[in-house]
Amino acid sequence: MKRVKVGIASFAHMHAFSYAQVLKEMGNVEIAGFCDLDEARAKRVVEEFKIPRVPTYEALAAQDDLDAVLVTTETIHHVEAALAAMERGKHVIVEKPIATRLDDATRMIDAAARHGVKLFQCYPCRYHPSAQKAKDAIASGEAGDILGITSTNHGRMPDPRDPATAWFTSRQLAGGGAVMDHATHAADLMFWFTGWTPRHVFGIARRLFHGGIDCDDAGMVLVSFENGAAASIDPSWSRPEAYPTWGDLTMVVYGTKMTIWIDMFNQNIDVFSGARGRAAEWRPFGSDANRSMLEHYVRAIADDLPPPVSGGDGLRALKVAILAYESNDKGTHVAW
Repeated sequence: MKRVKVGIASFAHMHAFSYAQVLKEMGNVEIAGFCDLDEARAKRVVEEFKIPRVPTYEALAAQDDLDAVLVTTETIHHVEAALAAMERGKHVIVEKPIATRLDDATRMIDAAARHGVKLFQCYPCRYHPSAQKAKDAIASGEAGDILGITSTNHGRMPDPRDPATAWFTSRQLAGGGAVMDHATHAADLMFWFTGWTPRHVFGIARRLFHGGIDCDDAGMVLVSFENGAAASIDPSWSRPEAYPTWGDLTMVVYGTKMTIWIDMFNQNIDVFSGARGRAAEWRPFGSDANRSMLEHYVRAIADDLPPPVSGGDGLRALKVAILAYESNDKGTHVAW
C-alpha cells in the first residue's frame, strides 16, 4: 500500500491524541507535521509524539509531499483549516461535527469537489462491531422493516476550567453544547442504518447540570421521517466528574423481525484503584473503532477510493443538531 503522509491541524479536540497514536502505529503512515496555536498544547504534542511543528494551518497544508490533513481544531475553525488544505490539493479528514454552521459545511463539501480532493468525516461509531452487525442485520432484511429508533449519548462535560477543553462549553467556538457534541453521533448512525429522509425535527436544549457555561448540557431530539417512522436522541453531559467513563452510546432499533440493542461502552473491565479521584474506572478492551476508521480512511487515500464517511454525511448529522436548536428557540418542530 502507498505510504501516506498526514499533517494534523491542532490538538484542540482530545480525540486528536488518540488519532495521532493510531496513525503513528500504522506502518504506511507518516505524521509529517502539526500546527497548534496553543503553546502549552503544542509543547505537549512535541514531547509526546516527537513530530515537527509549523506555525500556521496554511504552512502545514503547503508542504509539498503531504497527502492529507487531519482537522481536529476547535469546531469553529474546521472550515478555515480544511479550506487551507483543500486549496493546496490535500485530502481532509475532519473531526465531528463537520462545522458549526450549515453554510460552512457546504463550503467544505464544494471545495473538495472543486479541488478534486477527498473529504472524510470522523464518525468512528460506524466502525464499532455492534454497529457493523446491526447494519448487516438491517441491510440484509434479517431485522425486518424498521419501525423506529431510540438512542442515548450521555457523557461527562469537558472541563471548562481546563484551558485545553474549555472551548467545548463555548457556543461561539463549539457551535452549541451537549446537543451539538453528542446528538450528531447518533444521528449519523440512524442515517447510515436506514437511509431515511427526515420530515421534521423537534428539539429541546437546556442547561440542567452545570453552572458557569453558556451552552446546553442536556437535551432531547425527535426526528420524524418521510416514511412515517420516528427516532429519538437523548444527548447530555449528565455524568458526574467522578463517573468511571466519559459516557455511553446506546441505540435500540425496532424491527418487525427483531429488536436490536447496541451498547458501545460494554467492552470494559471495572478497576478500583482510586486513580484520578474516582472510586472506579472502566478500562476498555477489544475493538478500537478509531483505529478501524482511520485504517479505512488511509486505505481510501492510498488506493484512491471514495470516502467511506463523506462530507455529505457530516452535513446531514450537523443539520439534525442545528434544527434541534432552531426548534428549541421556536418552541415547535421545524421542517427539514
